Amino acid sequence: MTVLLKGQRLALGAQGQGLTLTLHAALDHPDVDLSLFALNDARTIVDDQYLVFFNQPASPRGEVRMTAAPGDVQFTLNLDQLPEWISRLVLCATSDSQPIGRLRRGQVTITPSVGDPQQFMLTPGGAELAVMLVEIYRHQGAWRVAAVEQGFNGGMAALVRSFGGEVAEEEPAPPPLATVFPPAPPAVPAPASKVDLRKQQVGVVLTRTGISGLRARVMVVMDASGSMGKLYSRGTVQETLERLIPVAARLDDNNAMEFWYYASRFARMGDLDEDSVLGVAGTQMPQLMGVVPAVKQIGYGNNEPPVMQDVLGVHREAAAEDRAARLPVLPTLVLFVTDGGIDSGTSRKIEKILKSTASEALFWQFVGLGQADYGVLARLDTLQGRVLDNSGFFAADDIDQLDDEQLYSQLLSEFAAWWKKWETLGLSAPPAARTPAPAAAAPASQVSLKKNASVNIEKGKKITITLQWAGQGDLDLYAFYVLKDGTTGKVYYREQGASRRPPYITLSGDSRKAGQETAVIHRPDELAHVVFAAYSAVSNGAGSFASYKPMTIFTDDLGQEVTAPVLGRNHFSFWVALSAIDLTGAQAKISHLERYSSFGTERSPVLHASGKLEMNKGVIEFKGR
Repeated sequence: MTVLLKGQRLALGAQGQGLTLTLHAALDHPDVDLSLFALNDARTIVDDQYLVFFNQPASPRGEVRMTAAPGDVQFTLNLDQLPEWISRLVLCATSDSQPIGRLRRGQVTITPSVGDPQQFMLTPGGAELAVMLVEIYRHQGAWRVAAVEQGFNGGMAALVRSFGGEVAEEEPAPPPLATVFPPAPPAVPAPASKVDLRKQQVGVVLTRTGISGLRARVMVVMDASGSMGKLYSRGTVQETLERLIPVAARLDDNNAMEFWYYASRFARMGDLDEDSVLGVAGTQMPQLMGVVPAVKQIGYGNNEPPVMQDVLGVHREAAAEDRAARLPVLPTLVLFVTDGGIDSGTSRKIEKILKSTASEALFWQFVGLGQADYGVLARLDTLQGRVLDNSGFFAADDIDQLDDEQLYSQLLSEFAAWWKKWETLGLSAPPAARTPAPAAAAPASQVSLKKNASVNIEKGKKITITLQWAGQGDLDLYAFYVLKDGTTGKVYYREQGASRRPPYITLSGDSRKAGQETAVIHRPDELAHVVFAAYSAVSNGAGSFASYKPMTIFTDDLGQEVTAPVLGRNHFSFWVALSAIDLTGAQAKISHLERYSSFGTERSPVLHASGKLEMNKGVIEFKGR
């Protein structure tokens, strides 16, 4: 392998000979994204479809493809298939929070289809948030590589501006492009988050295993016995939960996972989604954190059967609801994470549960952490006496060493095989593939939205939104808005808005009627986006959203009514974004959201001018502080 030094340039191979190339970048850095920019002779972005990054992992015709795990990315390039206008490809590292120079180590390996691999070792140091690492470029009929490692103080923004048509004096001026392309550089999409990248990887695995259209219920059980202490303190449990969330986001009918802790006893923790999972395990045993009061009482022993029976009860209750609604029963995927320590008596009880549930639409996927005694779990493939193999097991030992593709393949492959057999055998009522309901063009006068569903209604002259909840607790209605001119803001108990001037939204007041608050959009044509959220006061205690069951009800002067209820079981968030209304079109599009804030934070949601909502990003603002 040839070692590249900073500033060095080497030939890769002749153009027009079908040269392919692999760029592998491995950076030991806590928060880094990698992107590949395609530029013309003037070092300018011409077509942002050829910017390959987390949220756009392939170029339009697949000439460049990206596969990735956090901090470890591989780009596959078919160089001679690229459009002629692409003169160079620049591999860049960016971060939203920490200088790239804080990496402990990093390297880029360039492997051509012909010739020796080349490796460029990166140098720690520097305060820039964006760094160009290497360039692949055309020169005198050949493809060449240059080791660059050049930083930009302004981060991604400075990097993009540098590719927006500013030309160095020694280079020729770019040809006039005004008749074909806009004069300003194209807007570059924001890099995808790690959860977005992982959802893409889950999608790849679901497609490869042949169940890409399946919807299911996802449940997660996490071991909290005393022997797990080091895995909690190192943050391994928290990271594992964050890596499991994308499975639910892609597979679950509510895009969330029902969650249990167990030790000697168990505690239901409610639903987790990609926002509320953040910080839920942290670096302490849950018995010490006490996220939900019941978790303080679970002890530190190992007792799997009781929590398995509780999971089974929740599955059966949901299946009964499906049948009562005359719907096919959705399958349930249980992801059961344990470090073992299962004795022979407990193994027999687990075996009995697995055999007794083999005819149900339920699959148990066990994940072993460490190298403990897994008892019956290590023998699942040979367990006899079942009408169908309804369980899987793999020992991850050190789950941090599994990349996302390996993890999701292990988690989903046996589940996919089980589902295909289930479908073939036709056991009881087979589950059905479901897709989110499309926006309806002409709904009935009354509509109740399911999770992530939306509906289009005629845009009335005045729209009233009512927040209703059960009980006498203190919930507050917030309306986060974007005006047509891009102005953002919020209407809430401290700023109750105005009807004849911006923001053209008013709030009825702070809980004038117990269990109800109301907002009115007076001029829908002046607004672009509005998101309605509820804040639960600390004095309500844990479990308020699960017990109060808040909902938003949209009514208007045309007699239309749309309800967006809470459908999940969150026990520990202070915020829930309930619903949204998009007023940019001829009709009003109302969407169900139900997104929760992460554990322990009272930071509000933020609604950006683009209409994008981010949880856990706003100010901490509530009564009495």
